[in-house]
Amino acid sequence: MKPIIATESEQPEIYATVRREMPAIHRAVNRMAKQMRGLSDVSQKQAIAELTAIWVLANYPEDLDLALSLSEAIRHQTDIHIRESKKYAGGARH
Repeated sequence: MKPIIATESEQPEIYATVRREMPAIHRAVNRMAKQMRGLSDVSQKQAIAELTAIWVLANYPEDLDLALSLSEAIRHQTDIHIRESKKYAGGARH
């Protein structure tokens, strides 16, 4: 299944939106993270997976293939964030 990834022509608009909304994104993430502080690491993982699944299914309630493709794109984006954070934390580690 091919992941849902923005085309090259769509990327500038997407990056501009994310850049513009970055402060609000960080605030939302911090609020959600605070809500999970009392949970174990396993329960935090479950909460994040459940939140992601609810959001994906809300976007594609009738199309399992598109829902799974969006889920795969989210995993891909998560990998990008992890790699980028390592790059800026003193060099890439293998």
